[in-house]
Amino acid sequence: MAAGSSPAPAARSLRVRVYADADHRARSLHWERDVEAWLQRAGEAVRDPLGITFELESARAWDRRGPDGSLEPVLETLEAVDAGEDVDLVVGLVAAPASFSGAQHELGFARVLGRHCILRGLSGELPVVARQRLEVAVLLHEWAHTLGAMHVRDGRGWMAPKYDAGQRGFDARTLGLLSAGLRHLPAARVELEAQKAWARELRGVVEAVTGPAWEGPERDFLLEWTERVRASSGVLGPEGTPRSLTPQERQRLAEVIALEKAGRPEVAAEALEPLAVRHPQDERVQLLACYLAVHLTPGADATRERCERAIARFPREPSLRMNVALLHLHAGRFDEARDSLVTARANLEARTDVEPAQWAGLAGLFLKAHCVTWAEQTAARAPALAASASVLEQAARLRRQVALPSGPGVDPAREAVLVRAVADVEALLQAGSPAPARERITALAKTFPEHPSVTLLQCELHLLQGRLGSARTACERVLALQEDAVQAHLLLGVLATNTRAHARARKHLERVIALEPSRTEAWHLLAREYRGTRQLKTLQVRYREQFARDLP
Repeated sequence: MAAGSSPAPAARSLRVRVYADADHRARSLHWERDVEAWLQRAGEAVRDPLGITFELESARAWDRRGPDGSLEPVLETLEAVDAGEDVDLVVGLVAAPASFSGAQHELGFARVLGRHCILRGLSGELPVVARQRLEVAVLLHEWAHTLGAMHVRDGRGWMAPKYDAGQRGFDARTLGLLSAGLRHLPAARVELEAQKAWARELRGVVEAVTGPAWEGPERDFLLEWTERVRASSGVLGPEGTPRSLTPQERQRLAEVIALEKAGRPEVAAEALEPLAVRHPQDERVQLLACYLAVHLTPGADATRERCERAIARFPREPSLRMNVALLHLHAGRFDEARDSLVTARANLEARTDVEPAQWAGLAGLFLKAHCVTWAEQTAARAPALAASASVLEQAARLRRQVALPSGPGVDPAREAVLVRAVADVEALLQAGSPAPARERITALAKTFPEHPSVTLLQCELHLLQGRLGSARTACERVLALQEDAVQAHLLLGVLATNTRAHARARKHLERVIALEPSRTEAWHLLAREYRGTRQLKTLQVRYREQFARDLP
């Protein structure tokens, strides 16, 4: 070596895993040793122009046996057996063809931009040197396809569609394609930015490759693939479609689901994140990623963005809409939550295989959004579930609390507005703020004229202002429209107690306890009414049975 010169860099070694099916093994006694020598000869052929060699990672028996026919379904079988994520190339060896025509597609098959190839064994009738030369040519031809190389129709190099004993090497333009792939792989198969960088360089090389030897569907496919990569938000597979989960990734997904079911959502989310990044188009992965994020970080902008991206990809998936509704509810965006739930309901109605639990879950969310009628209607679709029964019970309590009649009345789409407004006004009244409460009630009376919920608020306002007669009239009007309006009964009980109308007080307070036994204020008022009577002891026994403690 001349003084001052630098040694040539070591060749990069590409790891190859080889599977030999039963037919190939039966015809080649020392097939593992032959494969290793085969890869060594192939590496020697490309070491200088590309700076690579091939290393046998492992040689494995393949439990497969099949007829002499098309190699594409054989390739699909190999892809299902081993995704090859941890090596550069997976090779499947099958039996030699019945006759040798020299067509490359009869000797081997690979998916352009894939990671696998199928190679046929060669007849022992060929001279040893010719057979070894052909083996190298077929292997390198199919390997080159996995890096984007196209057939070249001039017949002089390894990428010719038909084998010829005089073929030697790759032409300069094919070497450019291969060099582009080697610069970006293997990262470009699994990382979005690396794949986009590869696609940009590959497109430039392909666009520069012109002439009749290069024109055809393969060139069109490569240009189309690079365009899809440019526009994609996720890593694409060799066919230009989203990458499917490998067997190892499917196992990881199952482990994530098990972690979530075991009550370890934080660990599940951490384990799922690499899959969510690598598979933005996998519906199961993205649904689970959205679900975990909603339950762990509902207030984070990233959670909302993640779920909305998933909705854009899978607009007919109801669970995504339900999860986004949860985010809206967490942030107090009730109208947006209602809209998401209505769409989720439409998505469920469009399906024929809906689990009852999905209806029950949707019913519960409708109730959280204060859409009482829709909650009841949805729960009725899964009547046998305890969750549905719970929704119906809670909906009935809410109706009694805010004097919301069932049946014809307020448009179900406007119920939530009314229920929230009642809660807001009651908060103002309890805080001793009659002026703003009066303004809200006046506005509600215009929007919901003669509605018992508004009349109930008027009753409470009159009571707070000391206008007892007006309060009594308003609450009695509420009960005339809805007899089980528990708050109206309670207010009338308070009025009657304060005016010493004992019989009336007892009637209304007993009705409160019958409708809502948990309303302790009614029990306490009723105890005052029964003081000095025999009914007090009976009330005390009832209270102890209800609350497992003595009545104060």
